[in-house]
Amino acid sequence: MPLLFAAALAGAALALAGGEFVARRMSDATLETHLTEMVARSDEIADEAARMLVAANTDMAATCSELDLALLRERIFVSRFIRDVGRLDGDRILCTAAWGQLDLPTPLDPPDYEAPSGARVWTASRNPAARRITTDMVSLGRTIVFISDAAYDFMRNEGRLVFSYARSTGRVFRTGDGTPTRSLNVRPTAGGVLLEGRVYPAACSRRFDICIAVASGDRGMLGQPMPVVAGVGLLGALAGAASALAMTQWRRPGGSIEHDLRRALAAGRLRLVYQPVVRVRDGVVVGAEGLIRWDRPDGGEIPPDLFVPVAERTGLSGELARYVLIRALDEMAPHLTGPGDFRLALNVTTMDLLDPDIFDLLETETRRLGIAPERIALEITERSTAEYQQLAPAVARYRHRGYRIHIDDFGTGYSSLAHLGELPVDAIKIDRLFTRAIGTGAISASIVPQIFALAGLLGAEVIVEGIETEAQACHLAVEHPDALGQGWFFGRPVPARDFTI
Repeated sequence: MPLLFAAALAGAALALAGGEFVARRMSDATLETHLTEMVARSDEIADEAARMLVAANTDMAATCSELDLALLRERIFVSRFIRDVGRLDGDRILCTAAWGQLDLPTPLDPPDYEAPSGARVWTASRNPAARRITTDMVSLGRTIVFISDAAYDFMRNEGRLVFSYARSTGRVFRTGDGTPTRSLNVRPTAGGVLLEGRVYPAACSRRFDICIAVASGDRGMLGQPMPVVAGVGLLGALAGAASALAMTQWRRPGGSIEHDLRRALAAGRLRLVYQPVVRVRDGVVVGAEGLIRWDRPDGGEIPPDLFVPVAERTGLSGELARYVLIRALDEMAPHLTGPGDFRLALNVTTMDLLDPDIFDLLETETRRLGIAPERIALEITERSTAEYQQLAPAVARYRHRGYRIHIDDFGTGYSSLAHLGELPVDAIKIDRLFTRAIGTGAISASIVPQIFALAGLLGAEVIVEGIETEAQACHLAVEHPDALGQGWFFGRPVPARDFTI
């Protein structure tokens, strides 16, 4: 009897321990996914603010004239997240789309944060033009945008503390519960960031200097309803000696994205597809971009926007980069060593570019396969160019060897044009957000010629992403015949065996 009682207790303990393990693993995986979703929404807000600032700064109308205000109002009308947009003279607001010409120029308080690009940010501040309204503001050049407070509703409906902060400085921008942030700063630590003595899991944007952190809450069995805890213990007691087997089974399912990604990399289960890059004037294929894909066992696909950020913040970025470099060069070697100047573009992070092991690997693999460095392009996001002081020596090293450097998603970040001029690049890729407006007469379409003009000054090629219609392709062929294009109109991403020139 004592032995049976002891077995029952052991079974209950093991069952509860197994339940605790599963509950925490499931909670961790859910939290990781939720953080990624919140970062994606923050990216959308920052992206819209950045695009509006860039577009408004290129307007040719006289500042605060009726035409200028009309253009600003048109942008507000189609915006999801921007409440208002105005014009500045130094640190004073002259006019806004919503309030028109101000009777007196209204001074701005010192900004809470200044991005590497020169963009200035005010968080949870009183709108100088309407003091009863609290808003976030971002300025660049002569333009300031006011972000709708409703844009951050996703942070308020959590039932737990959520906050955003600057990755570069640790400065807290905003909290979901309205806690004042003036004196709040975080610092990186194991498992996330440390704020006022507590560790918060966090995730960061790949494009902007923005991170989101959230309280993990009661993740384990003690955070579950009491009937659930009691039921698990009872089942374990009844199972007795079989509880160890049960626990083994409970531990197997689930797992975090990081854990699964490590296993997928080790087993070689990630695959690459290649999308053609063409000359728009004649449709000739001149290169390809290698894109990473991760298939689920059920046949679905885990999007790169979900697992690549996980790789970056968990230290797997370098391993993922090495995996892509080795596989892509092997698979595309027949095209890269053939006649002509066919080029392969691969996405890398800032940390990859700064990692000397990645450079050495690229040198080793190109020599082994007989591929000229000029055939390889490394794509970094526009957000990365803001870190030009770190990147400049690495970029110079790669370009000295003949490798090409491309700026991806141009027009969606806070890249400083001055910094861009000091960071020599070979090509600028126009983001698909602008491609959709080509030939439509939309305001954002006016930015495209400005990007081509900038590229001309830098001596860089222009690659237009996201070309999906014949009208877009024809417009580019007529207006910008030297441009290169990429998109479903020219070809979808395919495995190397199906790629043809």
